[in-house]
Amino acid sequence: MPIPSPAATPLLLALLTGNPLLTPPAPAPWDLGAARYLELTEEDAGAEHEVGISPDRTTTFVFNAALSREGLLLEERELFHGVMVDEAHGMLTLLPSGALPPGKVLRLTVRLADGAVPASVTFRLVVHPARAEPQVNVYRQPRSSESYQRQWRQERERAERCEERWARAEAERGPGGLLGLLESGLVDREHGVAVRDSTTSTQQPLSEPLQGQYTTSYRAQGRVAVDVVLMNTSPQPWTLEGAELVGKGGARLDVLRVGPREPVAPGQQRHVRVEAEATDEEARGTWVLELSEAGGARTVTVRGVTFP
Repeated sequence: MPIPSPAATPLLLALLTGNPLLTPPAPAPWDLGAARYLELTEEDAGAEHEVGISPDRTTTFVFNAALSREGLLLEERELFHGVMVDEAHGMLTLLPSGALPPGKVLRLTVRLADGAVPASVTFRLVVHPARAEPQVNVYRQPRSSESYQRQWRQERERAERCEERWARAEAERGPGGLLGLLESGLVDREHGVAVRDSTTSTQQPLSEPLQGQYTTSYRAQGRVAVDVVLMNTSPQPWTLEGAELVGKGGARLDVLRVGPREPVAPGQQRHVRVEAEATDEEARGTWVLELSEAGGARTVTVRGVTFP
């Protein structure tokens, strides 16, 4: 059946300091720019497949087989605004409500109506504030040549996006140190690097297991950066994946680099740095910095970020 391709969702934001070795943001574990293709085989019949969902954002599952409404099992169904099933066309759409907290995991089991193997599939629905997968296409073997061609095109487009990000990061990075700043045009005889220390600004409730304290901000020609001291008081390690800088009216800065990406062990703290592009006018605003976790949904939010 023809499957619509959802619109691409823009990425996030934030990073700079003097470290030329910081790497560009890694691809998100959930690709938000295209439908995901999931193949079911008899060998992995008992596997659980992770899918990202977000409050007030729809996620649609499209199967290449009819569905059994009676075989649909969704944990805490009352936390969803809507669960819409089109049995004949093999479509299921979920609309989570705002009552679902970030990091919550719910299981969804869908039974197919044709009696073939595997007869059902189970998903782990992981709640994230803003990373819902818009569409998951589920194919059970044998697959048509059309489905393979779609997957090949998707993988090729994904590889091209990665190559573009790396090429841009390499062009932006250039040489390091003071010479790198001079050659990049970030500083000159009249424009240096402005610094603002905000160590006393508490950004996370003390009850939160991940404490992000916005300590220092930087501004140069066309660039801004934030240096956050992240304290991990949870029993699990936390690894940085990406960042967003969100301003008034939902405006977002274009993030260039984030890092470092080594896990922050329980009981430890580490500097996390974010660099983004910003005009002088944008740099005068107030921003919210959101740091996302690699492979998880524990987001650290730093509010009231301002630049010198």
